Amino acid sequence: MLGAGIAGVACARVLVDAGCDVAILDRGRAPGGRMASRRLRDTGTRFDGRIVDYGASYFTAGDEGFTAVVKDWTDRGLARPWTDTFHVYEPGGIIGVRTGPIRYAARDGLRSLVEDLASGLPTIEHQYEVTSLVQDLGQLLVDREPFDAVAVCMPMPQAERYIAPDLLPSDTPAWEPVIAVTMVFTERTWPDIDGVFVNDDPVLTWIADDGRRRGDDAPVLVAHVNPVLAAGHLADPAGVGPYAVATVRQVLGIDALPDWVWAHRWSIARPIDARPEACWVHPEVPIGYAGDAWAGKPRVESAWLSGTALGHALIR
Repeated sequence: MLGAGIAGVACARVLVDAGCDVAILDRGRAPGGRMASRRLRDTGTRFDGRIVDYGASYFTAGDEGFTAVVKDWTDRGLARPWTDTFHVYEPGGIIGVRTGPIRYAARDGLRSLVEDLASGLPTIEHQYEVTSLVQDLGQLLVDREPFDAVAVCMPMPQAERYIAPDLLPSDTPAWEPVIAVTMVFTERTWPDIDGVFVNDDPVLTWIADDGRRRGDDAPVLVAHVNPVLAAGHLADPAGVGPYAVATVRQVLGIDALPDWVWAHRWSIARPIDARPEACWVHPEVPIGYAGDAWAGKPRVESAWLSGTALGHALIR
């Protein structure tokens, strides 16, 4: 298993439940992938120790299987229904709201939900950088170690760096970068909103109110930088901080400056589109691919569906 985001953990869950021996390799420090959360440290504010989501902003649930997982999380207090309404901003001001399905958040950050799914799985080998995946004499070799089958549950641009071309799927979607900018203020001075879609803006695409998302009303906002601007600042993500802060203040009508700002680079943040099939398995070799670039739409639920489908496909 390569990757311990929600797709990889869901796939591993299926395989382990079926009695398979699974090794899980992940380049991150903790499971979760882009369902990333961090505990604030050294901010100089009273919010040190508080958790903030700086990757995926939320998730929805429509599929029966994933809905059952989400119900279990909410029953145990790990996840919470957040909102079904976000505001929409266009040049000139907020023009209204957009309603949709219930978006869910997590008490301890979205990463905690992936950690919960991973409970009972074999120990994940973190901070592991795969260097090669090839087929040799009928065997799949990951860094020269043989495996009966391999599940690749990571963004394709990462996989393509070390997997032999004859083992890769074709026509995978393009990906775009994002820089997530977290801002901690002294107090809340903006309107009661949950999030804002920022349209036709060169700086931002999205602002999440992390205080309302987490349910504690802390004056913490997380903004996502426009992919075009982000692409030009991947070597210096902090460089977009002043632009992001200025745009957030303009959109929400905030006079004060934040007390603390942190920018995180996601060089490979999200697929622009997704392939309709739930996953992809090589027609001749026991290697398969899953993630949010499959199952029809880039989202957390799709990643879970894709990983689960890949697990069953590899068993078959």
